[in-house]
Amino acid sequence: MAKDYYSALGVNKTASQDDIKKAFRQLAMKYHPDSTKEDKKVAEEKFKEISEAYEVLSDPEKRRMYDQTGSVDFGQGRSDFTWQDFSHFSDFDDLFSRFFGGGGTSDFFGGFRNQGPDLDLAVKVKVSLSDVFYGETKTVKFRRNKICEECNGTGAKNGKVATCRTCGGSGQQRYVQGQGFFKMVSVVTCKTCGGTGKIPLEQCPVCKGSGTLTITDTVDVNIPRGAPDNVKIRFRGHGQSQNGRTGDLYVIISITEEPGITRRNNDLYVQQEVSFPEATLGTELEMNLFREKVTLKVPPGTQPGESLRVKGLGFPIMNSNSRGDLHVRIMVSVPKKLSAREKELIAELGQMSPKKHSWFSK
Repeated sequence: MAKDYYSALGVNKTASQDDIKKAFRQLAMKYHPDSTKEDKKVAEEKFKEISEAYEVLSDPEKRRMYDQTGSVDFGQGRSDFTWQDFSHFSDFDDLFSRFFGGGGTSDFFGGFRNQGPDLDLAVKVKVSLSDVFYGETKTVKFRRNKICEECNGTGAKNGKVATCRTCGGSGQQRYVQGQGFFKMVSVVTCKTCGGTGKIPLEQCPVCKGSGTLTITDTVDVNIPRGAPDNVKIRFRGHGQSQNGRTGDLYVIISITEEPGITRRNNDLYVQQEVSFPEATLGTELEMNLFREKVTLKVPPGTQPGESLRVKGLGFPIMNSNSRGDLHVRIMVSVPKKLSAREKELIAELGQMSPKKHSWFSK
């Protein structure tokens, strides 16, 4: 009976190559020896089945032949498949990079990432809300690897290098494992030359052949006015260096809270204490906002806890000349100690309107 490779992978006959690859990845993860919950013998047979199906359906010519005839001649094939064929793979990434012929770490949800180290750096710097309000400049100090100027990153004395014998100057090594229809090809960075294809004839005396030096570096960070929390600022060419390449530095702005001030997007929320007469009769007062003096008009009859909105006096909007709004919550202060005259006046006020101001009644 002809084998149904489409059913083995759980796809239909119109499935794209991406669909086939995704289906195989999911099934391979399910039946991988380190994660399978199935019986080992059952999982072994299932893995053999899906591997054979993928070998056919991932190859356009073999798939065409299979669709036309229902089979593909693989010769003797591979009848000796066992878990030991995969026992040396440390994890899924290793397995898939070898199986799909990838040159780096596999990504089950988006193909394969390019090989080579990530040379970007990230540094978090804490700033105050006031710093972001005015847009200050901060000097950030950090450690990184820099290309050795003595050898220009080659790691070789006087820059003299030779072709790497291990990879023949390609910077990569290719491995083929398996036989018959089930072959695994992996292309990895050459460990001898680090992917450069060149090796020093004699080590650089400054960097000892590494091509880089560890240094303490600094950058001046101009904090944008109105920047949100955790905004990233990029500095090209200030990351790690390796094999003549240098990554970028990302400075992450972490904003600390300011006592008595709350920021919500571009609006600011503060509290202001006023006396009972000021709240009752209304007043105009000055209040502090960071390093500024803000004039606040309190209308007559303002109630305790009432919020007054002042348009355009909130937080700066980044990349704009506009600002959000300032919200001031009025807190009416009640004196704990009164003079005899103050008590007399309050009692008199209570007698004048006992129903309206019942809290003054005795």
